Amino acid sequence: MNYKNLLLLLFLYCSAFGQRYRNPIDIPIQLSGTFAELRGSHFHAGIDIRTQSKEGLILRAVADGYVSRIKIQQGGYGKALYINHPNGVTSVYAHLKRYGDQIIPHVRKEQYKKEQYTIEFFPEPTDILIKKGDVIGYSGNTGSSFGPHLHFELRKSANQIPFNPLQSALHVKDTSRPELKQVIIYPIDGVANKSEENIQLSITKKNDSLYVADTVNAVGSIGFGIEYFDRQDDSFYKNGVFEITAQLNGKRLFHTRFDTLSFDDTAQMHKLVDYPFFVDNKKNVLRLFDMYSTNIPFVFFDQKGLAIIEESKSYAYQIKLSDIAGNNTYLLVPIKGVNEDVWVPKNPQQPGKIIAPERDYLFEFSNASLYISSNTFSLPTPLDIQTNKDTISIQNPHAYFNKSYKLLFKKEYAKKGMYLALKRDKSWRFLSKEYKKEAFVARLKSTGSITVMQDTIPPTIVDKKNIDKRWISLEKDIRFNIDDNETGIDRFEGYLNGKWILFEYEQKKKELVFRFKDPIKLSQVKHKLKLIVWDKVGNNTTFETTFYRKE
Repeated sequence: MNYKNLLLLLFLYCSAFGQRYRNPIDIPIQLSGTFAELRGSHFHAGIDIRTQSKEGLILRAVADGYVSRIKIQQGGYGKALYINHPNGVTSVYAHLKRYGDQIIPHVRKEQYKKEQYTIEFFPEPTDILIKKGDVIGYSGNTGSSFGPHLHFELRKSANQIPFNPLQSALHVKDTSRPELKQVIIYPIDGVANKSEENIQLSITKKNDSLYVADTVNAVGSIGFGIEYFDRQDDSFYKNGVFEITAQLNGKRLFHTRFDTLSFDDTAQMHKLVDYPFFVDNKKNVLRLFDMYSTNIPFVFFDQKGLAIIEESKSYAYQIKLSDIAGNNTYLLVPIKGVNEDVWVPKNPQQPGKIIAPERDYLFEFSNASLYISSNTFSLPTPLDIQTNKDTISIQNPHAYFNKSYKLLFKKEYAKKGMYLALKRDKSWRFLSKEYKKEAFVARLKSTGSITVMQDTIPPTIVDKKNIDKRWISLEKDIRFNIDDNETGIDRFEGYLNGKWILFEYEQKKKELVFRFKDPIKLSQVKHKLKLIVWDKVGNNTTFETTFYRKE
């Protein structure tokens, strides 16, 4: 055993005893997102910690360990850091503005080695040892983030499955009970309040912990859905809850508890969320029943979570919402088994060909072909597919795709700058430029109209500091704004005196930054800079200049 490995074992052995976590920030924790809360198409894998709407707050390691993974990407977690701890837990810090001083040299070395900004690498356990409280980075807004904050996770190191950090590691003061926003009843094979369609129930808040719905007259199989939120003290954000239970006359029909959740589990979210309601209203309603043939692993159902209502009988349907601090809220729905005339019949089904989940489909048209493999959908789903000379239209705004389908759009000749474009709402956006055997190829997980378009306009580059032929010895960095109005920015390369240099790209700001602290030695005074920017179909713009700097 070499000396470095011996030191690591000694370090981890000593750290494993009395392992307790500290907060990753130096200010009191306020949350803007909780573990496993509903996020449209996925469950949230960690907690979002507010950073006073600022970037650059110090982030600290929650415990001893070593850096096990570093990843930088344009979307997703942006700049992310993973630290393995001796107790078998990995802590994750995402959307960073920059890394700590002991980490940056390792990042720069890897970026210059690969000559690219976006990277992922896994340092050796002895490379970057971390002590509890060490500065490991600074809060930011990189990646798919909609404002400055720290996304924080705890995972089991062995399988990288996240678990709820608030359950044992971090404490946030919470004395408020969860709140209900709305309750929806779903007549699956029955009638409720004279309707075969989903309807919203009227609910009244009786006291701090109890909501009561107006009595429901129903018969047959019915399900319930709820929109809810929970707030922690000192925070106005509406977050998720920890545990949900539903029962009918004391018999449990539904139960879920968000103490741990794998990334495979999050792919099951659409089976719980009313996805058509989310598409139409941008609100998350959790369905407390199961419409699918396959199990949802983190949810208990009895009789699919459905209330079976018989005529002339009375029922009490009760929902309990709990947050992680133990605050509870209850909903009571009185139900009478009454067979009433139907005033609101079921809406007609979406038009189109029904796609059965268990089958493969190949649609052939004069200008296109479409391949949909089995299990693309979880339920039989209609797709309205229409074609004309220039466009193929695939419509159903409520369709949820488990995986991509393949589209071939035939085009005998592909001119420079041609690409496939997709229109879902009002505007066209880039889809694919892949071209094989006289056809454009795309793989997509959405519906819309698809056609071939052409982009001949290159990106723009704006020198923000006007460095051309100037002395810039006092400047800390060089900055450019880059933009492309049609297909978008694809990649960029920068060279200083003929050697590749690192430009960091902040997509939200459309900004490229080169920092003179980077491992570049400027031995001369006159310097030549070259920056090339490409859009997604290959149009490019080159910016060249000369500046003067002495170090």
